[in-house]
Amino acid sequence: MDEDRALDDLKVIRQVMERTRRDVGGFSGQFMVLWGAIWFVGFLANQYLPADALGWFWLGSTVLGGAGSSWLGVRMGRRSGVRSPIWRPILFWMVAMVVFDLLIVWLFDVDTTRDLALLIVLTVALNYFQVGLFTRWTVSVVGAALAALAVGTAVLLPDYFFLVMAFLSGGLLVGSGLWFMRHEE
Repeated sequence: MDEDRALDDLKVIRQVMERTRRDVGGFSGQFMVLWGAIWFVGFLANQYLPADALGWFWLGSTVLGGAGSSWLGVRMGRRSGVRSPIWRPILFWMVAMVVFDLLIVWLFDVDTTRDLALLIVLTVALNYFQVGLFTRWTVSVVGAALAALAVGTAVLLPDYFFLVMAFLSGGLLVGSGLWFMRHEE
C-alpha cells in the first residue's frame, strides 16, 4: 500500500468518526442518565427484593428503558433535523450482544443472579468501550471504569455486589451522562 492510499484511508476513518460523533452529539449523555437510573433502582431491587420478583422487575425496567431509548433516538433525529443512519448499526450491535449473552448464559449454565448481572454489566461496559473508539475516548473510559468496578466488586465485596453496583455503576452512568450533556451538546 502506498503512502497516499494509506493517508486517504485514514481520512475516511476520521470522517466516519466525526460523522458518528456529530450524529450522536450530547444525546449519549441522556442515554447514560436513563440507564444509570435504571441500574441504580434495579441493583437496589436485587439487593433487597425477593428473588422471585426480580425477573419481572428487570423485564419491566428493561422494557421501560428500551421505550425511553427509542424516544430519545426519535427525539435526537427530530432535533438535529438529519435522519442519521447511525442508529441501525448501533441497534444491530446491541441486539447481537444480547444474543451472545443469551448464548453464553445457556451454553455455560450461568445460573446465579450475580453472575448474570456481572455478564450483563461487562457486556455493556464492552459496548461503551467500543462505541467510545468511534465517538469520544471518554466514553471508552466510562466503559473501562464500569468493567473495573464490576469485577472489583464481584471479587472483593461479593455479598454487597448489588448494593455497590447500584451506587457505583448507576452513579457512574448518571454522573458521566450529566457531564456529557453539559460538555457535548
